[in-house]
Amino acid sequence: MLFQTGGGLKMKVGRTVDALNRRGVEARLFDPMRERLSDYDLVHLFAPYNGNHRVVEQAKNDGLPVVISTILNPPFSRWEGIRARFISRVVGRLTRWDLTTSYQQVVTGLTLADHLVVLGGIERRILTEGYLMPVNKISIVHNGIGEEFFRAGPEAFLQRWPLPRPFVLHTGLIGDVKNQLGLVRALKGVDVDIVLIGYAGQAEQDYLATCLAEGGPRVHHLGELPHGELIASAYAAAAVVAIPSRHEGMPNSILEALASDRPAVLTNNHTMDFELPADVTREVAPDDHAAIRHAVIDFLARPPAPGRARSVVAKMSWDAVAEQLECIYRRLSNSRTGT
Repeated sequence: MLFQTGGGLKMKVGRTVDALNRRGVEARLFDPMRERLSDYDLVHLFAPYNGNHRVVEQAKNDGLPVVISTILNPPFSRWEGIRARFISRVVGRLTRWDLTTSYQQVVTGLTLADHLVVLGGIERRILTEGYLMPVNKISIVHNGIGEEFFRAGPEAFLQRWPLPRPFVLHTGLIGDVKNQLGLVRALKGVDVDIVLIGYAGQAEQDYLATCLAEGGPRVHHLGELPHGELIASAYAAAAVVAIPSRHEGMPNSILEALASDRPAVLTNNHTMDFELPADVTREVAPDDHAAIRHAVIDFLARPPAPGRARSVVAKMSWDAVAEQLECIYRRLSNSRTGT
C-alpha cells in the first residue's frame, strides 16, 4: 500500500532507486503480480513491519541476499523489547503458535536478513537493545536530499498560491502523528498564517476539520503536492518550516527545508543522531505548545543569514546514499558467490 499515499518513505524508495540507476546499478521496484523474486540478484526491503517478513522468507528460500532499511521510530527500549518478547511467547503458547505478534514478525524479518540499514545511532541502538540484533550486521546510511531543494526559489509556489506572507509551513500526511493540530494551537494569536501540505485520508477528515476550525482563516490546507520542484518552492516561500511530529525516523522534510534555506522547528522524538545547529533548527517536545510557539516567533524575528541553513546540509545527496548502498550490495553479492 506504500504507493497509494504520499509520504517520506514513498519518496525515499523512489529517490534511492533513481540514484542507484544513475550509478549503473539496475534497481527496480518489484512487481509481485508479474515477477518472481528469483529474477533478481538481491532484495532491498524498506521497513520490516506490516507483514513484510514474508517477503524476506521467500527471498531467503530463493537463495537471495536481503537488505532491510529498518525505519524504526523511538521509543523502543531494552525493557520494551523484554516485554514484547514475553508477550510474544505467551501468545504463541496460548494459540499453539498459530498466532504471532507484530514484534515477532519484525524479528523474523530482521533475523533472516543479511544486513540492516539504519538512519543513525539511535535506530541502531533500538535494533541491538530492543530486537537483539548484532551490531556488526548494521550500517548507518543517512537519507539524502534532492537537488531541486538546493536551487529552490519561491516564485513557482507563490504564482499558484499567492498566500499572505510570512507563513509557517507544515508538510506531511495529515494526522495526529504529524501533529498539525499541535502546531495550530501553539501559534494561536501569533500574527502569521499556517500552510498545511499533505494527504488527508478519509479517516483523517475530522482531524483536518478540527485543525481548520481552530485556526480559522489563518490556516490553509493545500492538499497533497507531488514531491519535487513545487514542494521545494513551497519551502523556499515559507518563513519557517515547523513539523513538531509525535515521532520521526530521519525527518526528511526538515532536511529539505534546510536545503531550501529555511529555518526549521522539529520534534525532539526522532532517530537522527547528528546535531543540527541551533541557529537554523530548534527541537521541541510535540506537546510543548509554548516551546513550539517561542521557536517559531524567534525565527520569524531573527531568521538565519541567507545561505546559512542551506550550508548545513550541503554535502547530503541521494547519490551519496546510493554509493554507500552499492558497497553493501556488492559485499553481500561477493559473499554469496565466494568472490
